[in-house]
Amino acid sequence: MNSLKTLVAVFCLASVVGCNSNSKTTITPKPAETTDLPLANYSFSESELKELLDERAVVRSSVKLNFQGQLFDKVMFSEQLNDSQWIVKLESAEGKNLDLLLDNSAEGTCFIYSPSELMELFDCSDKTRTVGEDSTVILSSSQRDASEIQVEFSNQVLEFIEIIGSTVLTASTSNNQVTVTTSFGFEDFFTEILKMDGSEERVQSTLGLSTYTQLKELTSQFEGTKMTLNFASHIGGSADDDVNMYTGMLIREHNMTTLVSKSGSVFSGGTDLFAAGNPRILRRAIDSDTIEDSKQIGVHSWSNGDSSALDIPYTDASHRRQATYFKKMLGDKGVSFYIFTLESAPAEGEHWVTKAESEQYGLITTIE
Repeated sequence: MNSLKTLVAVFCLASVVGCNSNSKTTITPKPAETTDLPLANYSFSESELKELLDERAVVRSSVKLNFQGQLFDKVMFSEQLNDSQWIVKLESAEGKNLDLLLDNSAEGTCFIYSPSELMELFDCSDKTRTVGEDSTVILSSSQRDASEIQVEFSNQVLEFIEIIGSTVLTASTSNNQVTVTTSFGFEDFFTEILKMDGSEERVQSTLGLSTYTQLKELTSQFEGTKMTLNFASHIGGSADDDVNMYTGMLIREHNMTTLVSKSGSVFSGGTDLFAAGNPRILRRAIDSDTIEDSKQIGVHSWSNGDSSALDIPYTDASHRRQATYFKKMLGDKGVSFYIFTLESAPAEGEHWVTKAESEQYGLITTIE
């Protein structure tokens, strides 16, 4: 219970929205203090990382599904669809996965999905729910065969469940090198159920806690092996800026190459991770020097809900954290690149990096 209270406090008071797209932030603007650039003097540490991971551990067990005699109680990936709907990939102790569409609206219909195997619709409206102080229990039955379905979720943590992220990392080996390739954890669900296959608009995944934990496991498994992080899918940003920067530092610590392939793109927090690579390669989706036309590397500003980043003093820890991160990744040009992202587009907008901008800040090392 203490970890739950800590998590809620953290995400109500301390996260940043914007530079990494989906994450939630409340920063109280301080009186203006004049400085030309934010100082790159934030102290990242193992103790801070441990605290961040401990605070977020409760999210992994925040949704439980009892179905067909099995308990699915570990949240592997998540994606928020709108204000009342989330899709969650749950895993059982036996290693079986199911997707749960959870509709928290008063007249909600939920369903359970497994690619090409299973889709069970069930009523999850108010009449099926027992709401307690800490959690809500849904007791319902399948519309197909009336089998019993029980769902339990944490009332306070549900709105933060997207911090898990929805980007899958898969490793393959060749010639004593490892390629870690991104994909969307709910691609089948979006294609088969939502009829969104990317042909009309990009289907983007989110970075989050699961991105860090997957990459940490892979770097431990392949310690000492040359690794490439291949952004082969569309990355829409990060749902957890604080953890995302530690993911970037993991990339740099292991001297990984970052590659945006022809089929992929990075935006916002995805660009932060791309910047952590050494070298940093772009394979153009369109054979043109105007690389912005292919919309493969994108940036924007952030806001705290009340003020835009440029209205918050550069002495604020949120600026110093980002400035320190980018200086670590891009050297002397890093802080200027961070300011460029703030000025490139508003938090709700997007800007696709040009070749000249990349050269100015040393972002892309090789264009193919």
